[in-house]
Amino acid sequence: MKIINLLIVLCLCACNTNKEKVEPVDNFTDSISLEPCATIFLQPYEDFSQKEAEILGNKVLKKLNKLYYGYWSIKVLPSRPLPIKAYYKPRHRYLANVLLKDLPNRSSPIYIIGLTHKDISFKIHNTSNYGIMGLTPLGKNKSIVSDFRAKGDDFVAVIVHEFGHVFFGLRHCLDTNCIMCDYQKHKGKPFNFNLCKEHEGIR
Repeated sequence: MKIINLLIVLCLCACNTNKEKVEPVDNFTDSISLEPCATIFLQPYEDFSQKEAEILGNKVLKKLNKLYYGYWSIKVLPSRPLPIKAYYKPRHRYLANVLLKDLPNRSSPIYIIGLTHKDISFKIHNTSNYGIMGLTPLGKNKSIVSDFRAKGDDFVAVIVHEFGHVFFGLRHCLDTNCIMCDYQKHKGKPFNFNLCKEHEGIR
């Protein structure tokens, strides 16, 4: 009986040799990525050159790969002028909320970040025009960041921090060793590219 069953199997295999190859089901299921992914568009404003944005993008990508589990790609958009209506003449600043409106709305997995060298501000901390480094609106896949107050790796940290808000919905924490620590808590200290126990579950 075993010999007969074996012959039947061999016959079936032989019959399929001239037919179209059937793709195993596993090949289809394996092609679906379970990793979070996002395309990050950097939008430089005016004197923030595309070359600067490209260099910055490479640094940001390295830090994102270090901190967050997923697949990220970065693209640089052509530079555009700052909107005149965003300028706040009394303090020589640009209003962050107005700059955000200038950026197009995007839906996940696309995220757009406006880059500027200018000082930006927002109504926060009981101050109508408070100087900030970055701002991300709730429920929107966009941010505006400035290197006026944060230079070098600290500016990279600002972007990685804002990305945590947008893509993972991370909230501020009080741990100064965590990238998601509130800017106020740092008080001029360098940022750390780490995640606290509250946030490290996203790795």
